[in-house]
Amino acid sequence: METEIKEEEEEEEMIQQRSEEEKEEVSEVATKKKEATAKIPEDKKDEKKKKEERVVYAHFDVDLWRTKLHREEWGIRLDAQRAQKDRQWTRDMDMIGEIKKDGETYGLLGQREKLWKAKDPLERRFVMKMFSPGGYWRGSIERLQGESFANSHATKEPCPAYVCIFKHTRNLYRIKRLAHFPRFQGEVFGFSFLDENDIFRTFMIDDKRLTFGSDWMIKDIHNKVIAKIDGKFMNLGGRFKIDIFDEKLAIDKTFFNMLILFSATLRFHKDIKKNRVAMKRLMRWTMSNLKLLNE
Repeated sequence: METEIKEEEEEEEMIQQRSEEEKEEVSEVATKKKEATAKIPEDKKDEKKKKEERVVYAHFDVDLWRTKLHREEWGIRLDAQRAQKDRQWTRDMDMIGEIKKDGETYGLLGQREKLWKAKDPLERRFVMKMFSPGGYWRGSIERLQGESFANSHATKEPCPAYVCIFKHTRNLYRIKRLAHFPRFQGEVFGFSFLDENDIFRTFMIDDKRLTFGSDWMIKDIHNKVIAKIDGKFMNLGGRFKIDIFDEKLAIDKTFFNMLILFSATLRFHKDIKKNRVAMKRLMRWTMSNLKLLNE
């Protein structure tokens, strides 16, 4: 009998030891799971930070002056010298800003002031030109009168269209505002171009609505942000920073010059839309006709 009792006691002790060991194993597994779950959000945060911290392969500063009190604008003789250097510098051209690439002077911006300040809304045109620091023409952006009016008429809202012309290529590149619904989400522009290897690419310029200033994100067909235009808030002249996050596009003349010229139009964006509304009223309520001039 005593031996049987001892055996039973030993069995009970063994069972208790096993249960305690199992509890310890369960607690260890639970602690490991907690540690793993605690690490997951940290990893996600790191991934988000990596996405936000994009590599900037090229940086441009577009500074549109508030006044004409700049050394680049002093003297009537300068206009004559610029006209002699390049035919693209016309008599009604007014120097309005400069461009810097990675801190160094890249070029100057000029506008055909007489055409833009025409009193008749139907004769008002927008033409902006970009010149090298030495005064030689690099490219232009011009509002397309007919196409802008047709797009605005069809969408029932101002939809300006532009054409970009460059010295280094014979191709013409269009940038135009597209109808965007719902409208409170902001404006969208679209453009396409051939890169240096003659590969067709298309992009969207998306307005970041809920921000101070004029901010735009340039996205490719995969909805990836490949560049950004950041407009300074409460700047009366117009200052824009351009960052390019794509290594190949950062050295593509056509691409970054298009972004420079587009950012230069943003200072006049509201006036361009107002002009389109005024043109529509004149043509609807009077017998006025729109003449497309070639100057």
